[in-house]
Amino acid sequence: MMSFLLALLGLVTLTSAASTADWKPRVVYQTMTDRFARTDNSTTSPCSTKDGLYCGGTWRGTINHLDYIEGMGFDAVMISPIIDNIKGRVSYGEAYHGYWPLNFDALNARFGTHQDLLDLSDALHARGMYLMMDTVINNMAQIIPNGTDPNKEVDYTVFNPFNNKDYFHPYCKITDWNNFTDAQNCQTGDLNVPLPDLYTEHEDVQNLLIDWAKKAIKTYSIDGLRIDAAKHVDSGFLTRFCTNVGVFSTGEVLEGAVDIISHYQAEYIGSMPNYPIYFQMLQAFTMGNTSALALEVEAMKQSCPDVNALVSFSENHDKPRIGSMSNDTAVCKPALQQIILTNQTD
Repeated sequence: MMSFLLALLGLVTLTSAASTADWKPRVVYQTMTDRFARTDNSTTSPCSTKDGLYCGGTWRGTINHLDYIEGMGFDAVMISPIIDNIKGRVSYGEAYHGYWPLNFDALNARFGTHQDLLDLSDALHARGMYLMMDTVINNMAQIIPNGTDPNKEVDYTVFNPFNNKDYFHPYCKITDWNNFTDAQNCQTGDLNVPLPDLYTEHEDVQNLLIDWAKKAIKTYSIDGLRIDAAKHVDSGFLTRFCTNVGVFSTGEVLEGAVDIISHYQAEYIGSMPNYPIYFQMLQAFTMGNTSALALEVEAMKQSCPDVNALVSFSENHDKPRIGSMSNDTAVCKPALQQIILTNQTD
């Protein structure tokens, strides 16, 4: 199982689309759907995580474990991206994570059916819990022969609805991840699985993505979105997307610099994972540098328009578990407590 904690503060309502204020009090349990729970509840079925293969987790399996999640004090669940992903395997695995999109108009059948996802949403809402959907709007994906040229090998006709090369930026490899123009116009994939970068400056691409998101939100009563690779999405479109989808959205901007996060919140998107605090929290609870954490908390309070709208977390699917960084597993509890205290500080 994989989890991470999101702690936010504010009002609660279940009668309309969930806003930032509605999400602020929520404590969210992230499930990587394939890795969390199988429909048959088996914990002994073969699962080759080292090889990055599917392990059989489903939405139905998640339903079966809502007592467990709620019993720990969580009142929202985040699930992996729901759309159909590419088939096949490369040296480091399959698309079990959900971040290699192929078809926006179909669900990932490995996770379950349309009815399974409806039932998961209903089961959460019956408990007064929220459903957050991880969301990919930056790219599509394709497996190509290793070492070949993505500019020549990618077959754009297989993507849905983006079945034309004109929907994408011309291929280029990111050479400077700190250069936002480079990071937003070039591809985040590799020569095994290129991730053709959607031309999100283009109105047609924007409208297709917004229409898809609004339909998914309405169909499955989604309460909030986590936008994957938000740093790599055109900044202007990021704002338009969040404004139009009608629910709370938090976007992944994997940056530890306070000025970058505060600028993104002021200009583009109201919520992001609080990476500046995350990095300093690691220093505090694994290296003993607590003074730096206190200074970072104060810097965030002074710099961000609404620091309490940022998502505090101790670990996620991109980062190692805190317990793996120290032989003293007791460091985990203070780290989780710090998440709550950070967001309770005005």
